[in-house]
Amino acid sequence: MATVTERKPGVWFARVFLPASADGPQRQVGKVFRGPKKAVRAEISAWEAELRGRAPSSVGATVADLLAAWQEARAHEWQPTTARDHQSRAALVAADLGAVRLVDLDPLRIDAWLAQLRRRGVGVGAIRGRAATLKAAASWGVSRRMLRSNPVADAAPRLRTGRRSARPEAAQVVALLAAAAEDSVRAGLALRIIAVTGAREAEVVALAFDDVAGDTLHIRRQRHSAGGEPLVREWTKTGGERKVALDPTTAAAINEWRDEVTAVVGGTTRWMLAEPGAAVPPSPRWLRDVFMRAAARAGVPAGRQAGFVLHDLRHWAASTALRDGHDPVTVAARLGHSPETLLRVYAQEIEQGQVGVAASLAARLDG
Repeated sequence: MATVTERKPGVWFARVFLPASADGPQRQVGKVFRGPKKAVRAEISAWEAELRGRAPSSVGATVADLLAAWQEARAHEWQPTTARDHQSRAALVAADLGAVRLVDLDPLRIDAWLAQLRRRGVGVGAIRGRAATLKAAASWGVSRRMLRSNPVADAAPRLRTGRRSARPEAAQVVALLAAAAEDSVRAGLALRIIAVTGAREAEVVALAFDDVAGDTLHIRRQRHSAGGEPLVREWTKTGGERKVALDPTTAAAINEWRDEVTAVVGGTTRWMLAEPGAAVPPSPRWLRDVFMRAAARAGVPAGRQAGFVLHDLRHWAASTALRDGHDPVTVAARLGHSPETLLRVYAQEIEQGQVGVAASLAARLDG
């Protein structure tokens, strides 16, 4: 923060220390200001903000201020569970770093904070969650010129992701879908849609019959719960609607199920995977129960500790598409990811695909 001294009545000298950066070595910058103290303070804040590449309002702002502003700006876009998780993690981060000024938040401070968490015996998963929340808040702060760079990203902490490398095999997926279809037509259809499109659970249960146009499925909303009541949001996790091509078998299965529902209720109904005539789409919990029952019937290990979880069908769809040689941009668009996220999350599958690339190139070179 700038230091200010009064040279004589109405004449003030401000000095700012700027750390070393890509733009040059560390240095001090001074400037003379004239006027009443209150007005000069505002001018100095704006001047310091310009030097540091921040918005004037962020001068003197703390990590707690950043976390509060970030949640207020973004909470309406988040799923209820995401908002709840960020709120609880932000409170824990603020307890440790809340009083730290943003101007003092740098990678060394992040390193020290993470080391402190480890010494306190905080688990790797909890540390990863808190760091992710602060990183997301700092990224938003950079976009609002509250920070010049993201100190968590710059620190690049090495934290185990906890991501399981196991993926279901094609035979297991086929067995799961068959077992679900034995449970009910809509249960089998629900799991097939996930396996074919890679859609998220909350997106699948929120599908409506009019989301299908020929062989194209429009994924445009998600279903959650808030206060024990159904909550349908007219946007996906990543914001926008996406169009996904369907194979003929899946498109036909949707049309057959629509005809069956129409015959049962005696007219059109909206929600594709709800009980015929239900006024609201089913809960994602119903979809998870369908998966667990199908896994038990098919003899496929299920559960986070023992085997696969429902979300692994989405991973299987992405991994299979990448291993079959489809380009990451197309696969990312289908799943509602950015290509950068896809390449990071599915790096293992892409690395395994290197063997096939090498063989293809060698086959052409060697005739």
